[in-house]
Amino acid sequence: MPFLVLNLFGVLKFKAMGEQAVVDSGIPYTILRPGRLTDGPYTSYDVNTVLRATSGTRRAVDLRLGDDLLPEETSRIVVADAAVAALSSAACVGKGYCLGTREGEGPGSDFGKWE
Repeated sequence: MPFLVLNLFGVLKFKAMGEQAVVDSGIPYTILRPGRLTDGPYTSYDVNTVLRATSGTRRAVDLRLGDDLLPEETSRIVVADAAVAALSSAACVGKGYCLGTREGEGPGSDFGKWE
């Protein structure tokens, strides 16, 4: 998703404000910043719905601490797996990660592979 389009309506600004509110809340958190989501559900009027975008065999994960990774797309399946893995790891508390998917087999629900 072109960042100029997202920023045109202030989307990134409000996402940053939301993340800061979570950080300032004092509750334990892990922030996941995926790229454009694929693999349905196709419930909105966007490019994914028109194209019925799927990740196919793109399940390998690009994961980086911080917000400097600019993933093109991320499978919703991988985001769900990452969320469950983050909940199971004390090392993830208080951190934010960017994640994307690329061709290959991903870690899935094998928590050891997320380390």
